[in-house]
Amino acid sequence: MQLTETNNEVNLNAQASSNKGSFSDNLQILIQALGGQDNIINITHCMTRLRFKLADETLAKKDQLEAISGVKGVVLAQGQTQVVIGVDVEKWYNALSGVSKTSDEPVIEAEKGKLFQNAMRIVAGIFGPVVPAIAGAGMLMGLLSGLIATNVISESSDTVYFFRSISTAVFFFLPMLVSFSAAKVFRVNEYIALAVSSAMLAPKLVEKAALLKDAGSVPELTVLGVVPIELLNYGGAIVPAILAVWVLSKVTPFVDRFVPSSAKPVFTPLLAFTVTSTIVLSLVAPAGMWLSNGAGWVVSSLLEISPTLTGFVFGLTRPITIVFGIHHSMTPISLNNFALYGKDLLMPIMCLGNLAIAGATMAVWYKQRKNVSKEQSSVTVGSGITAILGITEPALFGVLTKYTKALFMASLAAGIVGAISVTIDTHLTSYILSSVFSLPAYLASGTQNFIQAVLGVIGVFALAFALTYMFVNVDDK
Repeated sequence: MQLTETNNEVNLNAQASSNKGSFSDNLQILIQALGGQDNIINITHCMTRLRFKLADETLAKKDQLEAISGVKGVVLAQGQTQVVIGVDVEKWYNALSGVSKTSDEPVIEAEKGKLFQNAMRIVAGIFGPVVPAIAGAGMLMGLLSGLIATNVISESSDTVYFFRSISTAVFFFLPMLVSFSAAKVFRVNEYIALAVSSAMLAPKLVEKAALLKDAGSVPELTVLGVVPIELLNYGGAIVPAILAVWVLSKVTPFVDRFVPSSAKPVFTPLLAFTVTSTIVLSLVAPAGMWLSNGAGWVVSSLLEISPTLTGFVFGLTRPITIVFGIHHSMTPISLNNFALYGKDLLMPIMCLGNLAIAGATMAVWYKQRKNVSKEQSSVTVGSGITAILGITEPALFGVLTKYTKALFMASLAAGIVGAISVTIDTHLTSYILSSVFSLPAYLASGTQNFIQAVLGVIGVFALAFALTYMFVNVDDK
């Protein structure tokens, strides 16, 4: 695809606002509205957004980007220009392949004095690509639980044994998935990162720990006569894996300085792997487990102090975090809860937030359906339906950001029903996508839990619809 650039903003605006161009034309308008091909340093994507790292963010024309056919919205956050596409994001990303100046460079660039923004970018950069894999495995676990609970299939069958084994394996080896993704963020070799994370899960070390425990000894080794290695089970451990890759990013350039050029292909990987694995297993990984346990303690303490207030706050902020693209920050918290407690109370709130967005969007459609064009009405109702299915960006950026009071009503509904959800202990036992299709996963904890989840999604949809219908005026839009 030949990509051209023009400085004629009048022409660019006219092309964008027409919304009638071909897909190739829209791509070229997109690139021009981002400041041209030379201004694009890096392109990545999550499930619904193209994420651009630009050399000069001031060159991006938000109004021109939003006018492009197929673009649902634009977010300038976390040092990125995020263009919301929706379910077709993969198509756009593939078409833009090769546009960025440094397509192999990582997404994350730390900025001085922006600790929170940097942390959120790291979380999004690491967990965004991993979510489809863990969501797929979690959905499989949920479907199995639903089939077993409804007596469709026997829990003792080979079929259940097989599918349960492969789905739980994803969560046991989650450190490897996370380390591969983190390697791109921290600019290290992905395969050495995988090697280090696999060392954390070494079967021989797990077996040795079991033998030492059975013998009444402390599960610990002494390497080189002085380095203590505490033998812990790192299956499913996220924080230790991220810290391990960060250490690798520091060790690799350090050892590389001492290796002659002719020996680098062999000895740099050797030293990087050996030194990093030793440091990680002796100090960093146990510290990571301590941090994970500490984070779990904080969340559980909040739930013990006031489960109702905790649920309300998480629900109230859920739609807003999606708008700013920081909703992936919830993923490590939920995964940590699964690892520590075998269940999570916060992930159901993600689903409630999506259904609240859907309810508010459908209320806007109901109120405006006779006053707008058929095309606009179709866009609104379509956005509401995709929100029910778990993809909320079209509803948020195509509808609710135009009616900020409707967005607040969705947040309020999610907060109210989220408070009830946590108070009555509606929970999940595996990571799933926040969609109505995921409801069978709640059967893993019994019929009562499933009924609570179903009533929750119906209730939050109805409440968001009612609040938006009563308090939001759409006549002036």
